[in-house]
Amino acid sequence: MIGQQLFCYKQMPVWQAAEIPEALLAKHNTAEGTWGCLSVHTGRLKFEALDESGNTLETHELTPEREAWLIQPQQWHKITPQTDDTAIQLEFYCEAADYFNKKYGMSATHSAVRAADGTVPVGKALDMGCGQGRNALFLGLKGFDVTAVDNNPHAVQNVEELARIEDLNVKAFEYDLNAANLQDDFDYIVATVVFMFLQPRFVPQVIENMQQHTRPGGYNLIVSAMDTEDFPCPMPFPFKFQEGELREYYKDWELVEYKEELGSMHAKDEFGNPIQFKFVTMLAKKP
Repeated sequence: MIGQQLFCYKQMPVWQAAEIPEALLAKHNTAEGTWGCLSVHTGRLKFEALDESGNTLETHELTPEREAWLIQPQQWHKITPQTDDTAIQLEFYCEAADYFNKKYGMSATHSAVRAADGTVPVGKALDMGCGQGRNALFLGLKGFDVTAVDNNPHAVQNVEELARIEDLNVKAFEYDLNAANLQDDFDYIVATVVFMFLQPRFVPQVIENMQQHTRPGGYNLIVSAMDTEDFPCPMPFPFKFQEGELREYYKDWELVEYKEELGSMHAKDEFGNPIQFKFVTMLAKKP
């Protein structure tokens, strides 16, 4: 980890001068959200920072005595070994929210969970309807004590396995969210794109149960589909929030963020356009 913010998701082998891939010797750039960490084990390496047209902006000589060189995301550059005995190694780093996406190819951490990072202090967290674990594993990487629940046993097994591989404090269990039967108390409860799959008659109990099992000063984060007059939801979700409905459930809490706005799904309509309807996003703090 670099600067307590970046996490290594890929390490390349040590390359001798003659083994360095041709792509690295020519103008290229790092991907969006990816930092390159370049170490020289032996010999000398020339690093050239370039502009988009390939013009050299800066030149640096890297040696084993110099600290590893950090390449910024999307920075154009090229490298040139200066001696026959040059040996280098390249590692790739990213932010915590991108780690499991870049390393394992899973969906990126939900944008609302990412946005709440820094507002919600580290503590005991619950990810309701964890799916493949994109939010639970991110929170574990950030130091939370995480419980992840889902009614899909394969999803639970996947989260447990990745938590074991990454040595994270994340526990996963099978759980039917409609049951509204939480047993532990939490500092942070996350439910992103989950409520629309619940049975409508159980939603009030589920929210009440979440609130009861949130510690004073703790947070609830909910993101879910809406059905409104101006943007009727065309998807056959069992449940959709009405305008202002979620706000009313949390009228006695501090609404750190509350917005009802147009969003898009991956699914497309008959014309090939992303299906759009409103989503509600709420981060609320318990008194």
